[in-house]
Parts: sequence; structure tokens; C-alpha cells
Amino acid sequence: MYISAKYSVPQINETGRQYMEHSHYQAVNRFIEDLMVKIYRPAEGLFRYPSLTTTSGKFYSSGMFTWDTHHMTLRFAMAGKPEMMKYFLLTMFQFQRTSGFVPCICSSKDGGTNLTGFHAQPFLAQNAAVYLNLTGDSETVGNIFEPLEKYLRYWLTVYAAPMGLFRWGETWMSGFDNEITGTIFPTGSILPPDLPSLLYLECRAMDFIAGKLGRAGSDYATAAERIRKAVGENLWDEKREIYAPWNLLSGKRQISWGDGSLDSEVGYNAYVSCPSLLPLFAGIAEPERAESMIRKYVLSPEHFRSRYGIRSLSRSSEYYNNARWGNPPRFGSWTRLTNSNWQGPVWIPLNWFVFHALLRYGFRQEAEALADDTVELIYKSIEELGFMRENYHAETGEGLYADEFASWNILTDTMHHYLDNSGKGISLFPWEKQ
Repeated sequence: MYISAKYSVPQINETGRQYMEHSHYQAVNRFIEDLMVKIYRPAEGLFRYPSLTTTSGKFYSSGMFTWDTHHMTLRFAMAGKPEMMKYFLLTMFQFQRTSGFVPCICSSKDGGTNLTGFHAQPFLAQNAAVYLNLTGDSETVGNIFEPLEKYLRYWLTVYAAPMGLFRWGETWMSGFDNEITGTIFPTGSILPPDLPSLLYLECRAMDFIAGKLGRAGSDYATAAERIRKAVGENLWDEKREIYAPWNLLSGKRQISWGDGSLDSEVGYNAYVSCPSLLPLFAGIAEPERAESMIRKYVLSPEHFRSRYGIRSLSRSSEYYNNARWGNPPRFGSWTRLTNSNWQGPVWIPLNWFVFHALLRYGFRQEAEALADDTVELIYKSIEELGFMRENYHAETGEGLYADEFASWNILTDTMHHYLDNSGKGISLFPWEKQ
């Protein structure tokens, strides 16, 4: 533990803006750099290449998790070790099946066959594009180009849904384990904003890779545009000014209870939830839509913005809670509670997504405030506990679950790289004009 002084509340200016103390940033940076050494693993078992563990302790020790590792390798790349991105990609595709399916969790013991049957979350093409842009390693990326195509084709076909949209096989497949609409409504009935947003980015990434490798005939740009239009035409609610999931059972966007049997104020914001944030991160939202949604929901303390970052569910939702253990039971077993609660708590990846969305749409001051608050939250955690946790109580900043957590939390000290002129912040969207 690097900090000996008792945690103190950061200074607040006359506008209510919380300033980050530079010493706190330095302490968080040192802590993360030390943690990065602890989560590195040499090649072992079925893994032919080095890998990263999600925690430095006993939690999540079953294998290599897709979206956790994607984000961790971004942090390693910013520390001058982009080869971890290559090792991640090569390991994931080591276990790809002929159908194109890639296990979401890969294990050095059995390849992932005894873990979840979920397809790897849609971050692999983005990871490969960022790696190629950073290193120019066309040989490695060229060798996995066809596996990437098969992996993405699996996503675009198996999980295709009406209206040009897509749906998760199960809610927890998204990583937003007990996200409220997926919890309340039957499996497959909800078409959320997050999955098409990520697939849009995957298609953009594949188009970028194909161009760099000189692979002619790529139609990924067309596919990306088709997804962008589908999200804009079907998931944007003009009245409520937010991207919302489509409910196939009711044939409408699902934002509120709104069945006509209750007072209009009851349940009005019931389903204002974190998947709605991803079109902003992906750049799908037109500027005017983004601005209205950001002002009305993202920055509002009554919805997503808390002192500690971004809530996973609107504070104004009747379902909002900060329970350490979530609902419903996990994997269909009443004996296994959902430890990953996405019905209120702050998660660092949401802070990360929203931070980049704010920068994208011109909210630089608000992005800086969010970066500061994220550092202060993690400083508070390592001061009080000696480690980071997976998620945090949105009203108190209390760490909720998973001791000695690393994962995407190690990106905390990189947000400020995108605010200064250090050049340390790597491009997440190399296909966009800089």
C-alpha cells in the first residue's frame, strides 16, 4: 500500500467542481504500475503466450476474460508493452471453433470448454486495429484476419435480430450481468443499444484493418453504416431524448413501465440504463442527439452522474440499488447470486466509455471532471482497503465486490493522457480522422 495518510475529501471549488489532488494521481499511478507486474503470467498450460489475470488474488481465476483483457492490454500498450495485445489476440483465436465461435473466457487448462458457452464479446477487431495502428505489425494481424472475419460473421449472423439490430444470447453475455431490461424481460425479447454499438465499432475496425492489409472487396464499411442507421432509426426516442432498448414483446422502445395502469410519473425512468451510453462511446449519435442526451441524462445527478462517476442505472429508476449482491440468480441456479450488480453501482468501464464520449462530443471540462473523480474514487479505495474493487457504491464510494481487482480499473490513470499533450493516450478509433 502506497498511501499512509488518512483519505481526505478533495477540494471543492465555488461551482461544486471536485478537484483531483495531484499526489492522489501519483499514488494511484504507482499502485497500478505495481499491480501490472502482479497480474502478468508467462505462457502456461494451453496458453502459448503470456497472459493477464483479472485480479491479483483468488477472484476470477478461472481464465482470461474477453472484455477485461481487452481493456487491460490497452493499459499495457500505453506503458510501452503493446505485445500484450498481440498475445491476447493470438490466445483467443487459439481456441476458435470452425463455426467462428470464440470462447468468451479462455482457460489455460481446457481452452474454455467447461466455462460459459458465450461468444467472445465484440472487442477483438477493435483490439487488433489499435494494435496494428500502434505497431504496424501487419504480419501478426494478417495471420488472424480470416479468424477475425469468421468471429465477426458469427456475431452478425447468429445474434442478428429484426430491424437490422442484434440481441445478446443472455443478458450476462454482455458483461452487464444483471442489466435491468435483460433481467426483467424474457431472454431474446430485448434489442439493446450496446450490442449494435459495439458491432458498429467492430465493423469499422475490420474495414480499417482490411485497408491497411490491402484486402480488397471489404464491405465492412457498408455493414457499419447499416448498423448505425438501424440504431438511429429504431432506438433513438425523440420525445425522451435517449437511446433505448426495443422490446419485441410490446413493439416499442422500453424506457418506462408505461402500460397505462399507473400514474405517469411512476416507473417513468425505470429502464434508463447503462446500455444507452454505448452509442455515445461508439460515435453513432449525431451531435445534436448526443448533446441533448448528455445534458439530460449523462451529466444529471438524478440519472447517471454521481460524485464517483457514472451509475449503471438511473438514480430515478424504481429498480435503482447499490446492493453488493445483485439479482437474479446467475446461470439459472437459485443457489448462485449475481455478484456483478449493474443496477446502480459505479463501474470503471462506464466511466471510461462516458469519458471518451464526452471528449468526442465537445464536453472537455466535463470529461476532465469525470477523470478526476475516477482517480479520487480509486485513491479512496486503495487508501481504505489497500486494493481496488470491481464496482463501487454510487452514493458513498464504498467498494462492493471482488478484492484485489485489476481488469479495466488499471485504465484509471490513463484518462488524463487524453487531456494533456503527452501523447501517451493511444487512439481507440484509428479509423477516424484525428
